[in-house]
Amino acid sequence: MKDLTIIVHDDNLEDVVESLHELGKVEISSVDRDTEVSELISPGSLPEIARTLTDLEMQISGMLDVFSELPEEDESLMDMLRPEPVVPIYREQKEPEVLMKEVQETLEDSGKKIQSIDGKINDIDSRLTEMDTLLEDLEFLGDIDVDLRNMGESDYTVVRMGRTKDPLGLKKALSKIKSSFLHMEPRGEDEYAYVAGAYIRDKDEFDAALRHSDSKYMDFPSMEGTPAKVLLKIKLNIKELKDQKDKFLNQLVKLRNRYSMQYRALKEELEILGDKIEVQQQLGRTKSTGVIKAWCPKDDVAHVRTVVEKSSRGCAVVTDGEPDDPDMVPVSLENPTMIRPFEMLTNMFAPPRYNEVDPTMILAPAFVIFFGLMLSDAVYGAVVTATALLMLWGPARTDKGIKDFGWILLAAGISTIIFGIVQGGYMGPESADYLNLPGYLGLSSPALLNTLEGEGPLNLLIISLIIGLVYMNIGMVLSLVQHITRKNYRDILYENVSWWLLQPGGFILVGGQMFGWFDFSSTVVMLAWLMTGVGLILLLIRARGLAFFELTGFIGDFLSFARILALALATAGIALTVNVLTNLVGSAEIGMIVALPVLIAGVVMLAKGGISHKKRFMAPGIFLAIAGGLGMVSPVYMFYIFALVVLLSGHLINLVLQALGSFVHSLRLQYVEFFGYFYEGGGTTFKPFKPERIYTKKTSNEEVME
Repeated sequence: MKDLTIIVHDDNLEDVVESLHELGKVEISSVDRDTEVSELISPGSLPEIARTLTDLEMQISGMLDVFSELPEEDESLMDMLRPEPVVPIYREQKEPEVLMKEVQETLEDSGKKIQSIDGKINDIDSRLTEMDTLLEDLEFLGDIDVDLRNMGESDYTVVRMGRTKDPLGLKKALSKIKSSFLHMEPRGEDEYAYVAGAYIRDKDEFDAALRHSDSKYMDFPSMEGTPAKVLLKIKLNIKELKDQKDKFLNQLVKLRNRYSMQYRALKEELEILGDKIEVQQQLGRTKSTGVIKAWCPKDDVAHVRTVVEKSSRGCAVVTDGEPDDPDMVPVSLENPTMIRPFEMLTNMFAPPRYNEVDPTMILAPAFVIFFGLMLSDAVYGAVVTATALLMLWGPARTDKGIKDFGWILLAAGISTIIFGIVQGGYMGPESADYLNLPGYLGLSSPALLNTLEGEGPLNLLIISLIIGLVYMNIGMVLSLVQHITRKNYRDILYENVSWWLLQPGGFILVGGQMFGWFDFSSTVVMLAWLMTGVGLILLLIRARGLAFFELTGFIGDFLSFARILALALATAGIALTVNVLTNLVGSAEIGMIVALPVLIAGVVMLAKGGISHKKRFMAPGIFLAIAGGLGMVSPVYMFYIFALVVLLSGHLINLVLQALGSFVHSLRLQYVEFFGYFYEGGGTTFKPFKPERIYTKKTSNEEVME
């Protein structure tokens, strides 16, 4: 990454910014980061047009918010699986004033219609909310024979109607008022509707009595008739309002279908214009020049220089240099096309710093191998692969994140198929008593490395630990590269050489002297003692009192790779358990036991569906009745039905859980056991200054010079 300083004459500054924006090869940053330059210039500021631009963008966003709240058109399953990408609108490059005038005219024309209709819908919603409250109160009052126009206050009386859960307390409180009357009717087990009144002169005492008895009175302004009659009117009004609302919603849907894409395109163009205006704050000014500070990938510097020279008509100077502070430099990852999707996994931890090694090239194959070894079932791998292909065929067309994840999942699925074949997993391992998928087809499924039988688990454990040791040392090699790049030669001695002495020395002493696994000559043993001693001294100098924990941490990281065996055992073990349960459900004794309750359940569901006229009970009732009836005739039919359900659902659950576990634990081996030796992360991703277009496509005779 190069640090660019661009000095351009004021007359050509806007043209240079425009050309850099269309080129999209630099990230413009604040001139304040360069103290030598910032002391000689004045800081940039936002033009007056920025405020108007922000206001227009907010208005456009408001229109789109109205559209977003409308019910979506029904989508078919195919539409959801394979969404169509957005077809952009071709737009000519326009001056800011011309663009903003177009936006204002659009808002004046269609925007007022949208706001007017949306306002009417909001008014209807408010009225419906009020009516819902009235409806609830009127339904509670029921058929109580009181005219609502008599409720409230008159010249002589005050009459209230409401509800109470303490009828005795209400009666006692009102009994103290001589002029009062009370009528109550039960509503449910613990609540009463009441009508109470008193002379107007006792109003304050009357209202206090109602509050004291914890009664709620209802207000029905300008209503005539009994609660039952008013209830019918309210229901009719609600229906009319809902019909009006549906009418207005249909009008809004038509406006959305007509103007939505236009509004999105205008909003996008306003955002693009806003980016070019907001960048003015990052620039510096002298009396007659503008100063631009930018970051640019090394390979693009010549291209940027050519574009600036052309757009400034030769009135600009471009200088490039090496960054002074690596922590300020944004990072642009450069990986081969096949590896690029795995940058997602690196960035999930943290983007690398500018002076750090990008681990993606090593992380990608390691993650795929670990995932395949852990899931280790060819049929499961085929399902994962099919899922990935479905994602790439469908939703990945419109979402880059899904596309990257789809490619990662595809590689992991293929790896799982390969290691599933090696480990003999085809919806479970081969067993003489409990069949896996090839067994049902009369085929054999031999394994080069059986996960559950014989020496297979021990061999897989040894392979896992060897992979772990190699992978940890790759991390140390990358650490060595970084130390050399940063010229931290002291750290090479303490952090790298120490472990490369301790590992072979410790292996010889532990494997040969302690456990007697291997025979080594006395010379080799003495050399091992020397290597171990020197390694421990270097470790003590670096870690001091924490040296013991450094040793146990290394051993813990090394043994952590045994999780590859653990996940493989879990996948195969649960798959075998599902096959055992399938065989158990299909046996004659179990089939007869299960058939009768299934038949009874089916008959009960059919009866309930027929009596209550609820269709949702009919289909499952028919299925259970047929299955139970066939099972009573012969248990073999129960095998074909319930055993198949157990087989497929059990393996599906196992696949989902183990795939998730394999994904998480494969990442853990990267983030903890591997990254811990050389990688910190915390860098800033390079964000080029360029237009982000989804809904628009620029059509102009002017093109950025290539």
